[in-house]
Amino acid sequence: MLDEAAAEGRTWTLPALAEWLRREREVDIDSSWLSVLLHRDGFRWKRTRDSLRHKADPALQAAAWERLEGLRLYG
Repeated sequence: MLDEAAAEGRTWTLPALAEWLRREREVDIDSSWLSVLLHRDGFRWKRTRDSLRHKADPALQAAAWERLEGLRLYG
C-alpha cells in the first residue's frame, strides 16, 4: 500500500499511518514504534516540502527576473 501511494504521489505521516492501521486493521501501534519497524524492513523517507514550483507561470517569472535585473542596474 505504501509503495502504491508513493507511486501516486500520496504521502503519509507516521501518525496517519498508525491511525489507518488502528482503523482498518485493528492494530494498535505507536507511531514511534512503527517508525522503527518500517526502517527495519527497509523503508526510507524524508520530510516533504511545501512547494508552489509546479504552479509557477514561466512568463510571469521571466518578467519578474527582468524587473529585478533592471533594479540591479539602478542600484
